[in-house]
Amino acid sequence: MDFKIVDKYLDSCFQELLRQINRLQSGGTIDSLNTIGVNTTHQIGASFVSLKQLASKYSPNEPLALLLWNTQKREQQIVSCMLLPENTNKEKITQLIQTCLDFEIAEYFGSLYLQKHPQLTEVSANWLDSENPFQQTAALTALARYLILHKKNNKTQTELFQAAIRRNFKDKYVQLLANRYRFNI
Repeated sequence: MDFKIVDKYLDSCFQELLRQINRLQSGGTIDSLNTIGVNTTHQIGASFVSLKQLASKYSPNEPLALLLWNTQKREQQIVSCMLLPENTNKEKITQLIQTCLDFEIAEYFGSLYLQKHPQLTEVSANWLDSENPFQQTAALTALARYLILHKKNNKTQTELFQAAIRRNFKDKYVQLLANRYRFNI
C-alpha cells in the first residue's frame, strides 16, 4: 500500500534525513559484519556516533520519529529513538516496540528513549511482565540506564530492576541480558 505524507514540511525533513543517513553508509562495516555472520539486510553500517551527531541537529519530533521507525531499517530506528519526544504516550511506544527490528534496537530504545519517559516505572513493569522479548529487553536496559544516571532517590526503580534481573525469562537473549546485569550488581 502506497501512501503520501500530507505535511510537505514533514515530508521534506523525512526525505532529507533519509539522504543524510544514507551518506553515513560504511561498506567496510558491512563487510566486517558479513564476515562474522551477522545479518546485514536492514542496515547500511552507519556508526552510532555518526547517527547521534546527525540526530542532534533535529528537535524531538514524534511524526518524524514514527516515519523513521516504520522504515524497519536499523539506522532509521536508532535515529527515531533519539527524536521521539519524552512524553509520547505509553500506548504508542508499546505499539512501536512490537515492531522493533531486533534486540540491538530494543536496547537502544530502552537506553536512549524509555529511560527518560515520565512513566518509566509503570511502562517497564508492564513490559517486563509481557511475553515480548523486545519489550523485556527495552525495559531492562531502560532501568539499568536510569539507575546509572540517577544514583540517588530511585528506590522504586532499584527494587523493580533488582526483581527483574532475578527473574527467569523464557527468551534466551533476555535471560542472558538479565544475567549480565545481575553479575554487575
